[in-house]
Amino acid sequence: MAMSMLLLGFAHVILVVLLLHVGGCLLVDPLICDSSCSGIPTADFSSETGVRYTYRYSTAITTTLHGSNIGKDGLTLDCLVDIEVISKCHLMMQIRNSQIKHLSPQREHSVLHLKILRESLERTSLKFSLQEGKVTALCLQEGEQVWALNIKRGLLSMLQTSPMVTKLKEETETDVHGTCTSRYERRGPTLLKSRHLKQCQQSRLANFWPHSVALTEDTMLQMELHCVQRPGKTMIEEVNCTEVVSLATSVRTSEPVKTKSVSMLLLLKAQSGMSLGAESLCPGVLTDLQFEDDRTSRLRKTRLTTPQKVGQTVTLLCSVASDPQLVSQEFLQLVFQLKDMTLPQLKTLWQEASYKCRNDWQPLLDALPACGSENCILLLTDLIMNNELEEGQVNSFLTALALIPQPSPQIIGSINGLLGSPQFRPKAMLAGSSLIYQLCQRFHTSCGEIPQVQSFMRTLQETLSEGCEEKEPYQVRELFYALKSVGNSGLSAAALIPLLNRCMLGHKAELQLRLAATQAFRRFPCSADRSVLLQLYRSSQEDPEVRIAAYQQLILCPDQKVFEVVKMTLRSETSSQVGSFVWSHLTGILQSEDPMKQTLIELLPDDIISRDFEAEFWKYSSYSDHTFVSGFGIKNVETSMIFSPKSFLPRSVSANLTIYLHGRAHNLLEINLHMENFEPLLRSAFGHKKDSEPDGKNRKQEMGRSRRRADEGNRREKETCLSKTDSFLNQARSMLFGRRKADEERPRCWVGLKIFGNELSVFTCDDIYDQVHRVSLNMAGLAVKLLKGHEVQLSHTGVLMTEELVLPSLSGVPIKLDVNMTALLSLHLKGSFNYRDTSHFSLNGYIRPNAYVDLSARMGVNGALGQAAVEWLAELKSSPSLDGSFQLQEGRDIRVTLNTPQDILDIISLSSRVFQLSGDHKEEIKGPKSQIHKTACTPKSWSKMIGWQLCSNVSYPSLASGITFPPTGPIHLSLRLLKLDKGLYYYLLEAAYSLHYKHPVHLILHPITFRRLVFKGSSAVFILACQLSSSLLQPASSIFLPISSRLPRSLAANLPPVSDQGEDISKCKPHKCSS
Repeated sequence: MAMSMLLLGFAHVILVVLLLHVGGCLLVDPLICDSSCSGIPTADFSSETGVRYTYRYSTAITTTLHGSNIGKDGLTLDCLVDIEVISKCHLMMQIRNSQIKHLSPQREHSVLHLKILRESLERTSLKFSLQEGKVTALCLQEGEQVWALNIKRGLLSMLQTSPMVTKLKEETETDVHGTCTSRYERRGPTLLKSRHLKQCQQSRLANFWPHSVALTEDTMLQMELHCVQRPGKTMIEEVNCTEVVSLATSVRTSEPVKTKSVSMLLLLKAQSGMSLGAESLCPGVLTDLQFEDDRTSRLRKTRLTTPQKVGQTVTLLCSVASDPQLVSQEFLQLVFQLKDMTLPQLKTLWQEASYKCRNDWQPLLDALPACGSENCILLLTDLIMNNELEEGQVNSFLTALALIPQPSPQIIGSINGLLGSPQFRPKAMLAGSSLIYQLCQRFHTSCGEIPQVQSFMRTLQETLSEGCEEKEPYQVRELFYALKSVGNSGLSAAALIPLLNRCMLGHKAELQLRLAATQAFRRFPCSADRSVLLQLYRSSQEDPEVRIAAYQQLILCPDQKVFEVVKMTLRSETSSQVGSFVWSHLTGILQSEDPMKQTLIELLPDDIISRDFEAEFWKYSSYSDHTFVSGFGIKNVETSMIFSPKSFLPRSVSANLTIYLHGRAHNLLEINLHMENFEPLLRSAFGHKKDSEPDGKNRKQEMGRSRRRADEGNRREKETCLSKTDSFLNQARSMLFGRRKADEERPRCWVGLKIFGNELSVFTCDDIYDQVHRVSLNMAGLAVKLLKGHEVQLSHTGVLMTEELVLPSLSGVPIKLDVNMTALLSLHLKGSFNYRDTSHFSLNGYIRPNAYVDLSARMGVNGALGQAAVEWLAELKSSPSLDGSFQLQEGRDIRVTLNTPQDILDIISLSSRVFQLSGDHKEEIKGPKSQIHKTACTPKSWSKMIGWQLCSNVSYPSLASGITFPPTGPIHLSLRLLKLDKGLYYYLLEAAYSLHYKHPVHLILHPITFRRLVFKGSSAVFILACQLSSSLLQPASSIFLPISSRLPRSLAANLPPVSDQGEDISKCKPHKCSS
């Protein structure tokens, strides 16, 4: 019985499947695609049911470089298109007889291996709805590939029209480009159509510049689409469209790279009785005309990318470590491979390929932050949580993660996991808040509802809820980073402002916390409550630094109330520091040419400056604004210096750099430095003492400190010279980081670094000391290797940019702009070090730094059908070297040797080439036949003196319009040193000095005596035999003497030895020292 019931249930399941599965497809809700014809049809297709319209469709898309002498390369697609009327608004399209070709200047050939693509294009029919001249819906069939659907979308976009136009009409329309404005104009029997394509691509352009603010319409890309339509009685009879997308890389140059698409749709015939089989189609899935990114190709790459293949790339990187060009290419390939990997694949790869190369370089570890994908970040945070990375690596990685352009909620969640670790909490706060701000720029109002964001902001709120007054140093540090993170995120203003107000009004709180709480308003919306900021600014009893910070935040959201408060406060201002800053700021704003400040200038009342103040920037707080205009945009530099009555030194210094390019503002860099209680350290460094003390208690404290310093000095006199040399550093360290002084007297500082407006790094004095200590430990390990005679190699490889902009075209193929930049830095050290003490040691060896920067940019068509693009490659190289020795004997004799083993020393080299890409064909663009070559070298008279000559070489294409970017041909620039004397071996400098130490921190430098300067070359040994005496108080002219480049050996051999006492240069005889 049970068996029969089981069989009956199984039969029911089979019956349901058979009923649903009709014509080879799984039926779904028919209303998904078969919506009713709610609009007014363009024509009454009821009588046209079963009629098939046959069109000829062709499109050609090419990419060219302005000024190049090479022909056009591109792609063409020709086919027949059958469109059958199914109902009064439903039609079906079928493509047949398609031909895909690649064009090149030499030949036009059909690509045989594209047979699979042609079959994919013709495999499925596409059902669509046409109402009021607009394609309102598409019914996607199972098996339709995304790239083929995009081509069909472009084709159907050409059918869209506005037949009721009599003269001129603008309307919002959706096609393959997106939703934007279309303009129709009637010209007799034809219609002229144009599209506002920048409006369609606004979101894509914004994602390409994620860390910028749009001020005007983007001018980097110029996009035009113009069509000529000839409507028929029921269907369009002919359409001809021309689309142009051009790239403007600078303000003065226009359209150096251009991608042009020419499309044609022509009605051949209309006939009835030949159905395309619409009744056999599945209902399909509803979609629209908008271009869709091809995610299937990315999934295909993911399936093809395996840990084994990526491991091979890592192995190859280790094997070609000596070739910077290959390393750059393969490292970029590694980064792109990591982007396509899943998290389990990445974990497997880390277990198999996280090893170091022979030069101690770890390619996989450098590539993970550059990858930037969600899976890469999740792996990195797992490694951090498992303590598999060093602390220095963690800090640098978190800084890099904060610049991810498009973070996801899962990435924010992974950062939340680091907040529980006290070691990584401060840096994780800054990184997480920066990522939240980027995330909220895309999600807007819904950002605060994301659980991961809520969890992060809840952590900040809990940290600030304990208040800012009377805290221990470690608590002050945590609160400081939390306040900086609030300023980064710009979220939860309603919940956080009461907590910020407590910190700002708490007079027992540290000044750095009050300032950080004030500056945390910088990204809050202008609707947030700023009443406490007004209160702080108006209060003459407040600290001038806090008042200035409050004013700076108020002016970010100006209104008439703020202007009135500023005017009245400025009129009765009692603080010269606050008054001078506000006065200089308003004066600078009114004279500024900064585009972002023009709105503020228009809002400022004419009488807002009610009083003048002193403008001496070395005594009073000040603000300055400078704007520079060039061919590559507008640069604006803001600087401010804030003084306090408590100190003759500036308390705060800041600089801000903003670049305006192509209608967008890029806040590249902002640096803030704050210092407190550095006056005693400065006085001590210059040997100054205070004239008087305010009271007897302080005088006793100073006497006690003097006795302690005297006792400490007596102990130091019994120590070695090492302690003498380090005494100043030790005293500075004790003043900065010691605990003998009260906390309020101890020097304090912090440095803030903002990149793209995000505060990524904040260092206090304690943080700087910890970093120096960590570096010193690392340097100790390097010193051990050098002492053993080993060569030490330090290297780092990073990806500076991997940006991609994908734009749809009317042809349905994507137009891509790719920009990739990698940098390789390496340092080779080798030598020996003999050390007795700081007054007697010798060091010899070499230092060879190398730098390589690779930049590639590509624009054009790049999709399933092939590519037709222009590629620009540029590379920057620098490989100087220093080889020699340094000897110090008994604290008075110095011997410096500089070896010259190389004949050519490349200081810097820059090269650039441009290529035309068509399919698999790649051809270099040579540019115009006439190339400009320029060479300049230092005078030979100078060069013969030292045996080397400095030369620069420049070559670039000759164009009437000057140099364009990218250039229309190869460019080369080099700066190098050439050895004229091929037998030059080394330079030798011998000198004597006397250095006396006077407690506590005074260094007395007696006159330096230069004994001789030797040039050992192939034809002579050049010796400056006269003793030269120099001092900081003597004229510079008394220590220079020209040397003959060809001193005879006989004369050099007959020169008398140099006495230890030396003689004045004025007594030097001509036959001994002059030419």
